[in-house]
Amino acid sequence: MSKKIDLTGQVFGRLTVLEDVGRNKKQRVIWRCLCECGNTVDVSSENLRCGDTQSCGCYKKDRTSETHKKDLTEQKFGKLTVLEDVGRNKHKNVIWKCQCDCGNFIDVSTGHLQSGNTQSCGCYKKELNTERSGLNHPNWMGGITPISKAVRVCTRYEEWRTSIFQRDNFICTHCGTRGGKLVAHHIIRFSKIMRENHITTLEEALQCEALWNVLNGMSLCKKCHKKEHARLRDLDKDIEIDYDTLIEMET
Repeated sequence: MSKKIDLTGQVFGRLTVLEDVGRNKKQRVIWRCLCECGNTVDVSSENLRCGDTQSCGCYKKDRTSETHKKDLTEQKFGKLTVLEDVGRNKHKNVIWKCQCDCGNFIDVSTGHLQSGNTQSCGCYKKELNTERSGLNHPNWMGGITPISKAVRVCTRYEEWRTSIFQRDNFICTHCGTRGGKLVAHHIIRFSKIMRENHITTLEEALQCEALWNVLNGMSLCKKCHKKEHARLRDLDKDIEIDYDTLIEMET
C-alpha cells in the first residue's frame, strides 16, 4: 500500500479537499471535496493531483456552455433579426428573441436559427403556401380540364388509343392480361403536355404532336392502371393532384 499524503485543505481547480473518506476497490485514497459551486464530490488522490477532476462537474458544463454559446445579437436569419438572449430552454439550448420582417416577435433556439429551420415568425411559410396555390401551384392545370375532356373524345384521340392497343396486341404491358377493359395510359401525363404546350383549344391540341406520340402510351388493364396512378400519387404525395379525375379521364 502506498504512503498516504494528506491533501486536507489543498485546492485543486475548483475543489477544496475536506477529508479522507476511505479507499476504493483499488485501495486508492478517496477525498471528499467542496466545489466552488457548493456541491461536494468524492475524488481519488490520483485524479486530484493529475488534474483529471477539477470540479464537481460544473466546470465542464460551464466550458461547454461558453463554447456553444455564440453571440447572435443583430445577426439576420431569413426574415428574423436577433435582438437578445432570453435564457435557455429545458434542453439547455440558448433561446434568442427575434423580430420578424413583418413586425412580429418570436423566441428561437440557436440550432433552429443556424440550421435554417426557423426563418420567420411563420409568415414566410404562409406566403409560400399562398404562392403555390391557384395559378402559381406547380400542378395547376391552367383551366385545361374542360378542353382535356373535349380532346379525349375527339376522333384523333380514339385513333391514338387504338394504335396503342394494336401495337401492344391488346395485352396489358404490366401483368400480361389479354383483352378485357384496357386503358391507353400516358407515360408523360396528358395534363402535363397540355399545360407545358399552353393548349387552350381543340385546334391547338390537334396540332400538338407530343399528344399523339404512340411511344408515350402503354396498354394497361384497369387494375394495373389504378396501381400505376397510386405509384405516381406516392411519388407526388406533396403535390395536390386529383388522380381520381385523371384515371376517370383516361378510362
